Formats: sequence, C-alpha cells, structure tokens
Amino acid sequence: MIKSISLSALSLALLGFGNAAHADITDMDSPRIYTGIGYGQYSFQFEDSENDIDFDDDAQMLKGYVGTQFNKYLSLELAYQNFDEVSDFDSKAEIDGVSLAARLAAPLTDNFSIYGKGGWFEWDAEVSSDLPAIGEISADQSGGDVFYGAGIEYAFTTNMQVRLEYERYELEDDFDPEMDVASVSFQYMF
Repeated sequence: MIKSISLSALSLALLGFGNAAHADITDMDSPRIYTGIGYGQYSFQFEDSENDIDFDDDAQMLKGYVGTQFNKYLSLELAYQNFDEVSDFDSKAEIDGVSLAARLAAPLTDNFSIYGKGGWFEWDAEVSSDLPAIGEISADQSGGDVFYGAGIEYAFTTNMQVRLEYERYELEDDFDPEMDVASVSFQYMF
C-alpha cells in the first residue's frame, strides 16, 4: 500500500514537473538569463593579390556565451570566440574576438525552434607569411564587422538546451578573410 502511494505521489510529482516545464517554455513572463559553451569547425579563406597569397584552411573553434531571452522569440547574446590557428603552406593566422548579437527564434514545437541571428564582431588577428624573396611578414590586425547566422535549438528541459548553428563572418580589412563556422553548443537557462 505504501509502495503504491509512493509511486502515485512520484507519478503526480513528475507529471506536475512536466507541466511546469511546459508552462515555463511557452508562457515565459519575464526575461531569463542563459549561458553556454560551444565547439565547432571553421573554414578560413582570404586572398592577397598584392603579395600573391591565396589562403584556405579549416580548424577548430571554441566559444562561450551569455544571453538574455526576453520572450520565446527574442534574445540578446554576448559571446567570446577563440579560433584555432589555421595555416596554408607558408602562411598562418589566428583570430579571436567578442560578439554581440540579436537572436530571433521561431518555435516549431514546445521543445524545438529555428532561429536567425546577426550582430557585431570585434576581432584581433595575428597573421604571418613566409615569402621566398622577402622572408617572414607578420602583422597584428583588429577590427569590427557585422556577422550573421542561423541554427536549430532543442530544449531537453526548461533549463538545458542544445544548439546546432552556422555563422558567417566576412571581415573587412587589408586581407579580407571569410570564415564559415559550424558548431554545436550546450546551454543552461537560469
């Protein structure tokens, strides 16, 4: 008898938790803070016709972010991205930076949504090339540029989500690099 009462109480508690989780996702009445960490692969490309350099390589990247979700559609996100060094024959580059982005989501179900994002990326780069006639040329560069992306998000619970994301960075500087990033992130919502 006690076992059946305990099982009934546990079942009701879990049912109540599930309904509360559903209510939190769909009927959010105040902004929520979230944080996440991600891992991805990126493609780095640029051309420097003046110095006859054509650069194309892939590497890994890590990112960490915090954000505020104002409602189920709109979020604002601050992130730090660290792109591993890429190299191509006699050239190498390493970039990291901080971004601020708005994220607009379209919920498809209670747990699944698609989203688009766009914002500003402040970056620092270390680029060097070993030219046969001149030797090694290196430069530290920095700048800020617009970036954009899209992704899908799945909520396991009201607090834990996973994202699959694509982002595109077209940095406007002397060497005009382009970076395409595909990443997976895990986030926790408070």
